Amino acid sequence: MNELVRQQSTITLRLAMQALQSALDKAEEEQVRISIVVVDAGGQPIHSAHMDMAPRQSRDIALNKALTAAGFGISTKAWQERLEKCSEGVRQGLPLQRNMAMFGGGEPFLLDGQVIGAIGVSGASETIDECCARAAVEQVRALLISS
Repeated sequence: MNELVRQQSTITLRLAMQALQSALDKAEEEQVRISIVVVDAGGQPIHSAHMDMAPRQSRDIALNKALTAAGFGISTKAWQERLEKCSEGVRQGLPLQRNMAMFGGGEPFLLDGQVIGAIGVSGASETIDECCARAAVEQVRALLISS
């Protein structure tokens, strides 16, 4: 491989569909209506769902959560604690950046410590959005281990 080029593993549509189904199943268990977006390692949306009666705005919020998780490789929930350690300028400016979501419901999918994709969930409470996203992460982890 040329040292000027890198290869990046990324989630497949098949795995994204299974992850999304896990998040949907958790939402149904919690009796909530959500939007879900799965992005690949480069932040391109590859699968999404908008449950009946989920808030319309939750689609864009879910996408922003997925993009933030994929871009930084951390849970969107982790941003609150992270921002507390930053300068005032960063605390005020970073949340204003386009496609940023800095509250629970966005989770990266990791393989050997590298981001292979991410999921964003929105439409319920922050805690339930996070639980639905974590259900997808656990499903991806289990499938990757078993393959």
